[in-house]
Amino acid sequence: MTTRERLSSLGAIGTIVAALLRLTATAQQSDTCQRLATTALPNATIAGATRVDAGTFSPPVGPRGASEPYADLGAFCRITTTTPVPPASTAHTEIWLPIENWNREYQPAGGGFYGGTMPYARMREILRGASATSGSDAGLEGGIGALTQRPELMKNIANAPFHAMIVQAKALTTVFYGAAPRFTLMDECGGAGSRDALAMVQRWPGDLDVVAATGSTNWGTHHGLAQMWLYWATHKDEASYIPEDKYAAIHQAAVNACDAKDGVRDGVIEDPPHCRFDPGVMLCKGADGPTCLTAPQVAAVRKIYETPRHARTGAVLYGPMVPGSELSWPDMTARPRPYPYAVNFYRNFVFHDPNWDYKTFRPDFAGDVDRADAPDNLPMNAQNTDLAPFIDRGGKLIMIGGWNDDLGPGNNVDYYERVVRTVGAAKAKQGVRLFMVPGMHHCLGLEYPSTYRVNFDLPGAAKQWKQTGAAPEQIIVTTTRKGQPARPRLVCAYPKVSQYRGRGAVDDPANFTCRTPSS
Repeated sequence: MTTRERLSSLGAIGTIVAALLRLTATAQQSDTCQRLATTALPNATIAGATRVDAGTFSPPVGPRGASEPYADLGAFCRITTTTPVPPASTAHTEIWLPIENWNREYQPAGGGFYGGTMPYARMREILRGASATSGSDAGLEGGIGALTQRPELMKNIANAPFHAMIVQAKALTTVFYGAAPRFTLMDECGGAGSRDALAMVQRWPGDLDVVAATGSTNWGTHHGLAQMWLYWATHKDEASYIPEDKYAAIHQAAVNACDAKDGVRDGVIEDPPHCRFDPGVMLCKGADGPTCLTAPQVAAVRKIYETPRHARTGAVLYGPMVPGSELSWPDMTARPRPYPYAVNFYRNFVFHDPNWDYKTFRPDFAGDVDRADAPDNLPMNAQNTDLAPFIDRGGKLIMIGGWNDDLGPGNNVDYYERVVRTVGAAKAKQGVRLFMVPGMHHCLGLEYPSTYRVNFDLPGAAKQWKQTGAAPEQIIVTTTRKGQPARPRLVCAYPKVSQYRGRGAVDDPANFTCRTPSS
């Protein structure tokens, strides 16, 4: 045998040995997954524990039929559990543990507004980033249908099933890897994801180390009320309706009034709460047209900017809309029907009437509010402002809101300010920050019509704060808009706002500073 033949033979043997080692490792990992099935969990049963090979997982068949396999996922250990939830439901949980390259982090996935489904899409995103993850249906299989047929299940939304899921996932993660997660974190936006994250901080302060919550929807009983407030501003009568082609002119008028206050005219209002814009300046001087407003339309715009309040007590119902957000309004104000969440909420939780019809309805922002805030509905809220237990154990919470959100961005501010008043400014500084991003809609990284796409590593910033103890007082986000180049922007921790220093390129954040706004 020649030297070349011997080397070729050795190479073939090496390939075979490597393949055998891989098969052995796969078999060992499969065995490890299966052995998890015997792990004892508090008040829960492990229904299955199996290895899922890379690119082969497909979510179970749902109402829309079979799904395509998640080809972008590596191999993982999939554990399913069941947990009884008193008085008479069962929560189903899935826990996914990456076989290779685990980043030593565990990140649960938030649920939907009314639960009932496994958040597979969010779990996919998390696992793709090499974190262990989990999801739960919270014992609400059927979602809103289950809640309307069995109102006692509303208690499940108080997050006890979610807490049980986190306890189970931490235990199984530690057994599987032989080490506990370095970080337990949540990074969620909107829907009920941010509500779930804030609820865990409030109700189970020992569960999470780091929380990144964007577009908070934590006031569930008032979410639909606020949407109805906006809809009714332009639908109380025919004269109040604002055609969609007028919103661009309203937005431009607001920008003209307040854009330059930060020292730069860039089409973005940096400090919307201190913008003094009166839509009365757009009152039509002659015939109605797309660039002016009739008197009833002026009143409607003023109503949209107004802070929603209880008609009898004057109590704040939700944060207000602000100047600069006008291009985001049409989904709430220009459609022939209220936003779908509002319709579901009024039908099922305000009036408990499957035949409720918005077409024959006139809102009552006193009686409707009182019915919405009935004790049975309160579990959908995450409004507790005493975050001292979470802060005292070293937890870090960063909230981000977009000033151009289509529903009361001031809700983020309202909750944050109440936290500061409850725990005190000094304690709040130890563990909570809020960043309000000018020009941003609801979630980071998403494309919305006529608003900026905003990119920023929010969980990374929160983890760095936890690791180093250095709280972020300002961040650099990157904004993009169709047809415009990407631009880095300085965003300051609320209540400070970014101000141009007066010299240098306006697309360089170093030429801006954080200042306390003045009215």
